[in-house]
Amino acid sequence: MKDKNSPERRAHADSDDDENIHIDANDAFEIIDVDSSAENHLDALDIDDPMEDEHGQEEEEEEDDSLLKLSHHKPDSSIFTVSIDPRTQARVCSGGEDDRCLVWRLDTGELIHEYPPFDDSVHQVCWSFDGKYLCACDMRGQIRCWTDNADGIPTTEVWSFHTGNDIELMRFHPSAHVLFVGTNDSQLWLFKIPSGEYKIMHGGGDTEITTLEVLSNANASFIDTLDTRKQCISGYGNGHIKLWDLKQCSIVWQYDNSGEGDAAAANNNNNKCISMCLNDEQTLIACGSADGNCRVLNLNNGKLLSSFACFQPSLTKSSTRGDGVDDDDGGEDDEDAGSNEDETARSVESVIFGTGHLLICGTLSGYIYIWDINTKQLRSTLNLQSGIVKCLLNEGYLLYTACLDGHIRLMDIRNGEPLKEWKSGGGQDCGIMDMVITKDKRHILCAYTQGLCRVFKLKE
Repeated sequence: MKDKNSPERRAHADSDDDENIHIDANDAFEIIDVDSSAENHLDALDIDDPMEDEHGQEEEEEEDDSLLKLSHHKPDSSIFTVSIDPRTQARVCSGGEDDRCLVWRLDTGELIHEYPPFDDSVHQVCWSFDGKYLCACDMRGQIRCWTDNADGIPTTEVWSFHTGNDIELMRFHPSAHVLFVGTNDSQLWLFKIPSGEYKIMHGGGDTEITTLEVLSNANASFIDTLDTRKQCISGYGNGHIKLWDLKQCSIVWQYDNSGEGDAAAANNNNNKCISMCLNDEQTLIACGSADGNCRVLNLNNGKLLSSFACFQPSLTKSSTRGDGVDDDDGGEDDEDAGSNEDETARSVESVIFGTGHLLICGTLSGYIYIWDINTKQLRSTLNLQSGIVKCLLNEGYLLYTACLDGHIRLMDIRNGEPLKEWKSGGGQDCGIMDMVITKDKRHILCAYTQGLCRVFKLKE
């Protein structure tokens, strides 16, 4: 299944027409003397040599900086998801377009187990907080859950279920054996694992649930029950954001961004929630949307605090909001500035809170925007030249970005300085679909559109 968010690539026709060239014998010609050194260079040129690119360098395959390259999945079939066992940090689960779910070793890449095929693409896999349970689901609504057998391999199926609708997201509670599943009919399911006892929270519409954050409480005593943690927050395809009471299955507050008081926002039909993040204090929620805006809400009451415009002036027919990026282009806007291609490129694919009241937004157009939440000012804009799929933060200021060109880029968000880049050796057809980092911050794992997984070493 192709990535629907991938930018459309268009072929450009050659504007030169050789048939229109006409030479008149009466025309005057200028004779130009060729430098002798250049003449010698031409004589020495071997026409059988490899062609050189426009920069004067021979075309070569891109370097592959990965420590391991794994080809357990079907070639040229996208791998959508990877997840690391949080307990051992030694086992990895991956799922892909080939309807397969696999478990393999992180250190060697050795295949541990392949599960029976699913009915559709396996696009979500996750481990429970303690690594006891592993869950996988496909796009048609099938969910399976396993635990370790006597040999320590997660092959014992303890539970399975079918939602009856397409699954959009799936994840475990951060401190309980409770599985959250969101479907395309706005329903949020809560399953107690392994019994399968469940609750359903109805979103109240036909739109899909697209993002989810579960509020954690590390200081509270843990009881393994469905009612352990009280709240979660979800985003939807129509741009709505809702805070849920998990015990009562009721809405605490609901935010509708069509009522922001901005005419452009009110008429915008492309405000689907794409990404979401809580700050460490769990007082703020940031939601990146398909319309190129990132909205920051007060988690206690759902009040909009800021709306940051994360797109370049060329991607919109009008200037952005006062707290966004100013449109300083004096020329006329292109007629197709509002095309579907531009609208897709605006999408805020990843949001994350950093140290010092910073908010980082990564977009499908390839830009990183670093905002100061307190002053509502744009601190830095970085153009990575390739669509951004996911951002991960380490130590509060080291930002890892996964891009559609297959590269991982590291930068310091405090000053916007690029620090390092890891290449995948795959060129333009090697887009990253998912990225995770190990708990010890020593390795990064990536899933690719070409049916490969790669492991990169960050440090010794």
